[in-house]
Amino acid sequence: MGTLNFPGLSTGIDTTQLVKSLMAINSRRLANYTVKKVRLGEQQTALDEMKDKVSQLEAAADALSDSSTLETFSTSTSDGSRLGVAATTEANPGSHSVEINQLATSETWIQDSSTFDYETDYVGAGYFIYSYNYKERVITATSTTTLEDLVGLINNDEDNPGVTASLLYQGDKYHLMLGGQDTGEDYQISINSSTTEVWKPDSAEADTTFTDDSENAVLADKIIDLDQWDAAHTGNETITISGKNNAGTTILPPRNLTISDDTTLEHLIKEINYFYEGFATATLVNGQIVLTDHTAGASSMEISLTYNANGSSATLGLPTMAVSTEGGGTSASISDLSPSSFTQTQNAQNSEIKIDNYTPTKVSEVQTIAPDVVASSGYYTLSYGGYTTTDLAYDANNATVQAALEALDSITSGDVTVGGDPLDTSTDGMTATFASTLGNVDMISIATTGIASGDLVGPSEVTVSETTRGNNEEWVSRNSNVVTDALTGISLILQDVNDTDSDDAIIPLDITISRNAGAVKGKVQNLVNAYNSLLTYVEDKTEYKVSTKEMGILSNDVAISLIKSQMKDPFQGTITGFTSEDTYYQASDLGLGFNGYGQMTFDSSTFSDALEDNYMAVINLLGASAKGNTDSEVIEFYSASARHTSPGTYDVRVTVASGEITSAQIKLSSESTYRNMSIDGNLIEGDDSFDDTGYNPVYAENGLFLNVDLSSDGDFTATLRVKQGLAGALEETLDDVIETDGRLDVSKESLQDQIDSLENTISKENQRLEDVEDRLIKKFARLEKALSNMQNQMNAVNMLFPK
Repeated sequence: MGTLNFPGLSTGIDTTQLVKSLMAINSRRLANYTVKKVRLGEQQTALDEMKDKVSQLEAAADALSDSSTLETFSTSTSDGSRLGVAATTEANPGSHSVEINQLATSETWIQDSSTFDYETDYVGAGYFIYSYNYKERVITATSTTTLEDLVGLINNDEDNPGVTASLLYQGDKYHLMLGGQDTGEDYQISINSSTTEVWKPDSAEADTTFTDDSENAVLADKIIDLDQWDAAHTGNETITISGKNNAGTTILPPRNLTISDDTTLEHLIKEINYFYEGFATATLVNGQIVLTDHTAGASSMEISLTYNANGSSATLGLPTMAVSTEGGGTSASISDLSPSSFTQTQNAQNSEIKIDNYTPTKVSEVQTIAPDVVASSGYYTLSYGGYTTTDLAYDANNATVQAALEALDSITSGDVTVGGDPLDTSTDGMTATFASTLGNVDMISIATTGIASGDLVGPSEVTVSETTRGNNEEWVSRNSNVVTDALTGISLILQDVNDTDSDDAIIPLDITISRNAGAVKGKVQNLVNAYNSLLTYVEDKTEYKVSTKEMGILSNDVAISLIKSQMKDPFQGTITGFTSEDTYYQASDLGLGFNGYGQMTFDSSTFSDALEDNYMAVINLLGASAKGNTDSEVIEFYSASARHTSPGTYDVRVTVASGEITSAQIKLSSESTYRNMSIDGNLIEGDDSFDDTGYNPVYAENGLFLNVDLSSDGDFTATLRVKQGLAGALEETLDDVIETDGRLDVSKESLQDQIDSLENTISKENQRLEDVEDRLIKKFARLEKALSNMQNQMNAVNMLFPK
């Protein structure tokens, strides 16, 4: 019989390839899903790139969005080796002449009569005492402390006030050197023979440290904000400063500081220093008042601070002051480092300059010594600069008193003239007029009790007051060689004194401050470049491409379409808050426009001309922020919040009766209903409520304040314009796009949701394909087995029935 043959069925047919081919047909859906996921990922990447482009444009807009930062300046100086100059946005354009009379220097003291042959010589056990800027340090040496060790003890002292110790080897001897780290008259060094008296708050009493919200207070803290202040403030409260000088003489009169809303701890410290002028210096250290005597050694100095409510219910906890370091309590006991062995090699001095050859008129200081009632008998003494007159009779005439003052070592003959009424003739008192060349001088003090010849009878109090403060400042004097507060917004960097001419007259240096128009123009160009870069990217990702015959990958994204249209809005038409009455009121006035392709154009010549014509008008149109004006002389713009006040045009109406505002209302000009404004004296404030989030103002006028002239009664109206520059408007638009959870984030999150859904679908599809593949493999395996059995049967038949 014939042969039944299935060639290759059991060995030759590639069933694996058959399964693969069938699986390829079954995997078409998975491929579609995968392609769609890849495209969604590409859209996400495009959105990230879009966000970067928008951020770049926002940064360029931010650089122009605040007009206060746009008024940049360039500076020049006629001699950069002697004088450098820098300007901030607060400067004013112009030119000035500057004379540098002297540079600020730091102080240096060197041990002159040294006994030290080696750095490792022992200094001996004892104390080395020095002061810097009225801050004293006592350095303790032991019997094994070397000169080199002492240098380390000074430099590594964690309470070192600013002194650097070093060694100078000269004349076969090692000399200890102390140098100040700061320049200026305030930073003087003294080598002391004994400790200097220091007063601090008594730690055993209450209110030792001023605090604000439990933190140590600083000079800028307002007194009424301190934790030690309680209850409402009336403005009548005062702090009285009283005390004695080093010699134990009561300083009269006591000094009073009235506590206003803005009185700070710095004001209190300054008042204490005025009171102790020439005797002691007060500082604020870690919230504590520290008063340091100017003279080392035994001291009878005292200080007392008294709070006076003057009818107010407010309370103020003031420290009870006590001796912290006893004057003369510890003596310098290292004989080879005694104060007499040191000499000053460089004194601390201030820099001195003169601007535009201006010298203030010299003013003589006048101090008045006045009794509360005329004296009837007895004696008194006057003290000045640490010296005290002989006993003066109650009826001593002006000439006698003047002679007594001139006899003091602290006063030179001709420095003071005594006039006015002697103490026995009038309560108007005597006057002590100091020479105008002396400027601001120390205060005279008077003692009326404890007088050897007999106490003064009649007055219960004799006060000494500064009727006219002396002024003899020919030069602008500062601690530093960088003068930042002489000319507004301008820093002068002093490097050398001026040259002089043949007559030894100082040759002034010239500085020029001019507006840096190039910097502003560069920022505008950056904005244009960033705008066009973003626009090009948007078009690339959204428009139809002829080359690929496909739409851009982001063509269906609504957020992108909005970006393209809205980022152009701030540059079209009249800028918010501006009108044709303004010098410039639209982008085209500054040379900004658009070509037929939507790209932004910039005519730099038009921009330069505008800057030259009205610089401030240009930067206002670019970056006005919370600025405004009204058309009324009664209702005027006061301030607005850049964050909360909406720019635009408002209608305002106010009623004034009997010098008070009885009604104040406001609305946007586009609205129909007025809203009430809060009234506080002559100020009216917009509604400051926020929505439930606490971030978004309910009404446009949030943060807006207007000032009202109360001199006339009546009903008044005003049109208010709150301006926002075009850069700020653009920045605000872009913020909404790229902020967290903004439009781009929402689009990206939507894509991620689709990707997540696809990944779930792909996962299920992969599982389905695995099941299909498993079934195919098993099916072909069964087929292969069946065919193999058939082949075996045919082989057996052939063997039984051979040909």
